[in-house]
Amino acid sequence: MNLKSESIAFIPNNAQEWLDRVRLDRNLFYNLPDIQRNFKEDATLARDIIIFLAHSYKTDLFGYTNFAINDFCKLMGYKSPNLQKTHPIFETGMIKPPTLLGHEFKSVFEYTLYRLAANNIPLSRIEKTQIPSMKELNVSFVQIISDIRVSYNVNRPQKRFYSFKLGRGFVENLMSFYVTLSLKDYLRVASNKNSGRIKNLYIYLAGMQNVLIYNSTNVLTPNFDFLCEIANIEDQLPKHRKFILHKYLKNIAEHSDLKFQIEFFTDKGQKQAYSIRLTFDLTQLPLEGNKKNLFFKLLNERLRQAFDDQFPQYVDNFELFQKWLTNREYDKELKDRIIRDVYKASFMSEHDKSEDLSLQELLDSYIQNLNEEKPSES
Repeated sequence: MNLKSESIAFIPNNAQEWLDRVRLDRNLFYNLPDIQRNFKEDATLARDIIIFLAHSYKTDLFGYTNFAINDFCKLMGYKSPNLQKTHPIFETGMIKPPTLLGHEFKSVFEYTLYRLAANNIPLSRIEKTQIPSMKELNVSFVQIISDIRVSYNVNRPQKRFYSFKLGRGFVENLMSFYVTLSLKDYLRVASNKNSGRIKNLYIYLAGMQNVLIYNSTNVLTPNFDFLCEIANIEDQLPKHRKFILHKYLKNIAEHSDLKFQIEFFTDKGQKQAYSIRLTFDLTQLPLEGNKKNLFFKLLNERLRQAFDDQFPQYVDNFELFQKWLTNREYDKELKDRIIRDVYKASFMSEHDKSEDLSLQELLDSYIQNLNEEKPSES
């Protein structure tokens, strides 16, 4: 068996700014505490895997994203031995790891993957009703991973390669119901001690900046207790929580492209200054270009339409669509033509030569990825 890692699709250096902008399902952005509650000590890793998969999907529309664990560690800032060791809950032998066809999902990395695939994430929110005294609990369930492949040489089982297929709702929301964040900033704001907490807070603020832009304002007044919940700050004394929260907010403002001023003030009915006002500087934003957004969205729509036209009896069959899309041999010329047509529709009406060159290389990388043979797994 000769296995090798297939790197994520090549993206030229002058398209790195586009690649840095990662789309995150807005449902997850709105419900970050639910990830913490469901994954507990594995919440940071679970969230980082979700970010990694969303990042990978952006450049690999045509197949499973194949990678070795070292690829994940290099991009997301982990050490491989820490992820490959047995998960602490299985060390005593009192709890057995999930096992399928003799394969044990017992390492820290694989057990978290298994949970992301086997358990839909419950996302909850309380909604107001027309009756002031009544509230309504709404819970939706999101499947992140619908399929996992683990490949390895039986003589070197520690060297493993992974492939994923994303859940339907998660994929569709990456196209139409998402917020964007900077992968570079997401990794840069984290410290070794409190990385998960600060990352959570960064995701929320990056998403809220998107909302502020949409609403044509630059002032955010988030709830103090809600921010503490997002950042998993559990100190009993409010003044201690305030000190830690301010430190985290200052870290994000100083070490990311999210630029905002922090102000604590005393609101009506309060004795102490526990209300927060964040004023964002929106004058220089490294936002994902509208044309690149259009290219990505239109490409997915046209490919889906092509599948529906050819197989009308399977309209709305997401699993078959994914199999058709990820088969590099089937309808290769049709897919190639769609990519080129979408590129022309998205970019060729503009005359920015430098950007045209950058996006032409990006187009070439998609087509190259479509036409490349996948590495042999046997």
